[in-house]
Amino acid sequence: KHLPKDAQVIMSIMKEVGITEYEPRVVNQLLEFTYRYVTSVLDDARVFANHAKKKTIDLDDVRLAVQTQLEKSFTSPPPREVLLELARVKNVNPLPLIKPFCGLRLPP
Repeated sequence: KHLPKDAQVIMSIMKEVGITEYEPRVVNQLLEFTYRYVTSVLDDARVFANHAKKKTIDLDDVRLAVQTQLEKSFTSPPPREVLLELARVKNVNPLPLIKPFCGLRLPP
């Protein structure tokens, strides 16, 4: 069965990172994400180039667009120290005592 070149590239990348078993729809989903991401980056780069009164998109426009996409689309988890502090504050309160009668015990 003939696959589009982009699908073959996605499958090759997956193979290189050790993913050999996956549903066929995974390739389609990754292609859709890639097209949407690249289209969004190029749209932003075009806006930046127009704002700078340039007729063509250059590398700086694309870099700025990629950075903008990273900031608005992909977030990092909070630092470990922040999570540990939140856990410490939350865990100051003891859990409620379990009542000694019979029956199904559910969390409060």
